[in-house]
Amino acid sequence: MKAILYVAHGSRLSEKNREFRAFVAEIMQKRQESCQEIAFLEKEDESLPLVGEAMIAEGATEITVMPMLLFPAMHATKDIPEHVARLQSAHPSVKFYIADTFGAELETVEVAATRIRDAKPSPNATILVIAHGSASYNEPRNQMENVVTKLSAEIGIKVKLGMLHGEPNYKQIAAELGRIKSPVYWMPYFLFTGQLVDKIRAGITEINSDFYETSCLELDKQLAAAVIRKIEEAQS
Repeated sequence: MKAILYVAHGSRLSEKNREFRAFVAEIMQKRQESCQEIAFLEKEDESLPLVGEAMIAEGATEITVMPMLLFPAMHATKDIPEHVARLQSAHPSVKFYIADTFGAELETVEVAATRIRDAKPSPNATILVIAHGSASYNEPRNQMENVVTKLSAEIGIKVKLGMLHGEPNYKQIAAELGRIKSPVYWMPYFLFTGQLVDKIRAGITEINSDFYETSCLELDKQLAAAVIRKIEEAQS
């Protein structure tokens, strides 16, 4: 039996976890696999090992693990593969496939462009796109640099990159932009607004309270196509 295991970080806010479940439920409806479940890296009662074992007990013989993460940092490149490797060792007859993250996919970039357009920035504005980033992994920054290039071309406005973790640090970029006279908008490149976005917002406010904020990706339905593509690529 083929199965899909969607793995998310998880939020301390139950409301955000409910929103995420609803988002994934719509993706599940677009797939033919009869066995599809969600696991959370930060919830012990719904961890990847526990949910994976339950799927195997249910009869899953091929499991595609879909990281519901924007970029490949520690969770996607270390934590998830290690969990899967242990499951594979315990169940050598089960096939596992690990899909890629989807933060740099076309649909994700298009949703970000829509969020920026919705804020109606003036043509002379600068957009500061802020992602989670990583101090230990380069690939998130590499992918975000491509995202920023695509966004700038898509919306026709200057776009700068900042990171919560790693370089370029969003506070440093925000401080530099605060010295220019043209308006500055900042966009949190996150799946939904949570504690990390709140932390960034506080940091931006300290630097310049006149910056305008756009919405984040907000688990937009368009992201489903990017997720499904990554699942199909992993299975091919």
